[in-house]
Amino acid sequence: MAVRILGINGSLRGGSTAHRALRFALAALEASGAHCEPFDIGSLPALDGRRDEEYPAAVAAWRAACAASDGFVVTIPSYHGAVPGGLKNALDFVDTPHVGGKPFALIGVAGGDAEPGVTDVARVVRHIGGIAAVPDVVISRSGEHWGPGDEPVNKDVAAAIHKVADNLMALCRLRVEGRLPQP
Repeated sequence: MAVRILGINGSLRGGSTAHRALRFALAALEASGAHCEPFDIGSLPALDGRRDEEYPAAVAAWRAACAASDGFVVTIPSYHGAVPGGLKNALDFVDTPHVGGKPFALIGVAGGDAEPGVTDVARVVRHIGGIAAVPDVVISRSGEHWGPGDEPVNKDVAAAIHKVADNLMALCRLRVEGRLPQP
């Protein structure tokens, strides 16, 4: 049985470094045998407390994609020292039934300090039952380490993404085999 990984780009801007980092991570996961699908969180409305059936179909699709996955890889830009609102909003639409007991890997990308956004997302995903595939990848001053292309110019960054992809795959395989605790 193939491992299913959901890719989540916390940046709503296509072509961003976070977008390129997600593609790079998904390629590493696919090379390890995973079936990967990205989800565009930009299609989600703001969570505003209405009843579930009053939200557009994008919310049900988001929840279904999370529920169907064996694990997640999330790229996180940091804005003003925190997770971007669109990503936090997306995470607020899911809960333990969608994420609980599933491994996740985080890749923070920022022109400044990428760590705060990673810390925010790790706290939220752990709170709803996700299992971290540590270590996180934190790419601060991303212009120096990634550059304009599809791959990082810093080979240590590439190696770190490959390592977290390997860790995520190992945990996802354990999940698929029923060997990870369930919430």
